[in-house]
Amino acid sequence: MANELLTRALEECRARRFENERIQQSRMAHATQLCPEIALLDEQRREGILSGLRLAIEGIRPEGVEEQTIAINEKIASLLIRHGLDKDYLEPVYQCADCQDTGYLGQAPKALCECVTRRYHELLSGEQDTPDSPSFENFDLNVFPKFVLDQQGTTQQMLMGVLKRHCERFAQEVPEGKLTLLLYGPSGLGKTYLLRAIAQRVRARGIQALTFNANDLLNHIREAYFARDEQVDQPYYDVPLLLIDDLGTEPLWENITLEQIFALLEHRIQHSLPTVISTNLSLDNLTARYTRRIASRLLDKRNSLVLQFMGQDIRLHQADR
Repeated sequence: MANELLTRALEECRARRFENERIQQSRMAHATQLCPEIALLDEQRREGILSGLRLAIEGIRPEGVEEQTIAINEKIASLLIRHGLDKDYLEPVYQCADCQDTGYLGQAPKALCECVTRRYHELLSGEQDTPDSPSFENFDLNVFPKFVLDQQGTTQQMLMGVLKRHCERFAQEVPEGKLTLLLYGPSGLGKTYLLRAIAQRVRARGIQALTFNANDLLNHIREAYFARDEQVDQPYYDVPLLLIDDLGTEPLWENITLEQIFALLEHRIQHSLPTVISTNLSLDNLTARYTRRIASRLLDKRNSLVLQFMGQDIRLHQADR
């Protein structure tokens, strides 16, 4: 599945070139309608370049082709401006200037462009950033009740304000801050929203972040585990920020779940790659389910920030309002 999604991301990138060509043709038609001389100059430029290539193939060094092309470009730019268009109006159109919609950067071995990686991660996680996506900017404390949590008068709304600040700080410090952020507590308290807000903020900072539901993540890991005859992409090992939502909902497959979760966490810690995890389990239940070996990685005070969510399910609270 992961390899299929990567192929799809690459195909989508390359498909953009057809739209780019359509836009370029439309712009050329518009420009030449305003100024027919542009079409003549463009044809002259093409002929000059082709003539130079033919000479080069024959072993003859073409003279003056570059200077002629520059002069034609300058004249076309002048005519565009004279007719109310931008001087770069007829430049090649790319949705990604870095890879020019090829999907790759550099020479062999080529590297995937970030535009492809970003789309690949969207397909893997099933989410895409939009103005309405979970974010710290869209976070609304008013949805949380003023339910009193302790004898000091701390309310659920006050607690969420504190937890939001911790999560925002974590997002701002990636990749230099804590290596692990654990959000735990009963369902309906805002853990998933803040987890996705962290992902949105980190991506907005230009850092790759990949979000997985724990069950989906284990399905990908299981696919890779049984793919003996082919290489299955496992981006969750080395993505700059990995976010795992709802840990504890995935099945406990014998010789797979615990071993692979431990290997994943250990790899990311050893390579100083931060991970965010949310779970509905208590810390005791987390240790019982995943063993002390895994729990110790999540609760290590040197490398981990652990945030407890408490209060009433906000979905029930909103239903009562």
